[in-house]
Amino acid sequence: MKNPKNPKNSGSRASLTTGQAASHCQVSTPTLKTWIREGRLRAFKTPGGHARIDVGEFQRFLKQHRMPTYPIPPAPAGVLVVDDEPQVVEMLVEFLTHHPRGFKIETASDGYEALIKLGSLRPALLILDVMMPKLDGIEVCRHLKSNPETHAIRILGVTGYPAAAPELLSAGADAVLTKPLALDEVESHLARFVD
Repeated sequence: MKNPKNPKNSGSRASLTTGQAASHCQVSTPTLKTWIREGRLRAFKTPGGHARIDVGEFQRFLKQHRMPTYPIPPAPAGVLVVDDEPQVVEMLVEFLTHHPRGFKIETASDGYEALIKLGSLRPALLILDVMMPKLDGIEVCRHLKSNPETHAIRILGVTGYPAAAPELLSAGADAVLTKPLALDEVESHLARFVD
C-alpha cells in the first residue's frame, strides 16, 4: 500500500494517486475512479496515462463531502549552497536534487549574493565556502550569527584551506568539511542539521 501522506509531484503540482485518495477516503480504488468518471472529483492524466488528483482539488472534494482534510506535508527544507567554484556548486546541487529527503535548493557564488538570497529563502542549512570574492564565509557567518532573525540557520562550512576551519567555527559555523568534499560526510551533516 502506498503511503497516503506522501503525495506525488507531477511537475510543480502536488498530487495524489487514486490509491492514495481512496485510502484517505476509506473507499476502494474502483469507487474513487467512479467519482472521477462521474465528474465529482477532477483528475488529470500523467504522460503514462495514470490518473492523478491535485491536492487542492482533493481538499475541495473532501470539504464538499464533509470528509477529514488531507494532511499536507511540510514544505521541503531549504538549503543554500554558497561557493565560487562552479564544479563544487554543481556537485552539491546534483547531490541535493536527487536526495530522498527533497530540498528546496538555491545557490550563490559569493557572500553578498548569499545574504541577499537568505532574505527570502530562510534555509534550514547554509553550505558555505570560506574563501570567496567580495565577502568571505567568515564574515557571512558573523553576520548571520549576530542577527536574531538568522542566528538559528545551521551552517556547514567548506574549505580547501584546513587552517581556516577554526576561524570559521569561531565565527559561528556548526561544522567544517575540507575539500575535496566527500558526499558521505555531507550526508552525515545533513542528517544532523536538517530536521
